Amino acid sequence: MSFENAWTKYHAGQRPVGWMLREGGAKNWLRFHSLPASKRYADTNGERAILLARQNALAEEVLGADPCWLVQTHWTTHANESDAADQYDPFRATRELGLDFVSTFLVDDDEEDRPWRVYATQTNWSPGRFDDLLLAVADEKAGPTLWMAANGAIFAPYDGGVDLFLPDVAQVQRMAERHKDWLSPHLLGL
Repeated sequence: MSFENAWTKYHAGQRPVGWMLREGGAKNWLRFHSLPASKRYADTNGERAILLARQNALAEEVLGADPCWLVQTHWTTHANESDAADQYDPFRATRELGLDFVSTFLVDDDEEDRPWRVYATQTNWSPGRFDDLLLAVADEKAGPTLWMAANGAIFAPYDGGVDLFLPDVAQVQRMAERHKDWLSPHLLGL
């Protein structure tokens, strides 16, 4: 099944970007923080190890060892404009990991009318395999990145944690209980 068909089957009408999924009302959302006390950025090698341990554990539970989709969504910077992220080459993973162009979309509230481009490839998750990419996302040096399992479950890291979009409420409850110390104390789960 192609990425477009799989995405439409599980997430029709949604954009393949973690924060857009959450704001768009995607079902069965759950957020985990990457560091203790909801610290946003890792400053030491020890904190990076905690971040990677947590994110790899969550990804392994959500994605398993079966084929999944790795997705990066690129925003567009108009000609003659600079973007603060340009210095980091935020979409390097698209080239290095061989992601293929899938589609383009516009964001309704984007006053600049900038197209976003979606790139995806099928891959397999294994702990440690994507550590460089996870660290780049955590340091805001990679663009919006997510993985989607064959059952539609999504693992979407961001700078501060991971948003999960799971197939059912029971799985949300199991993961929340299993990793309750990684949840935000915020009333809305942010």
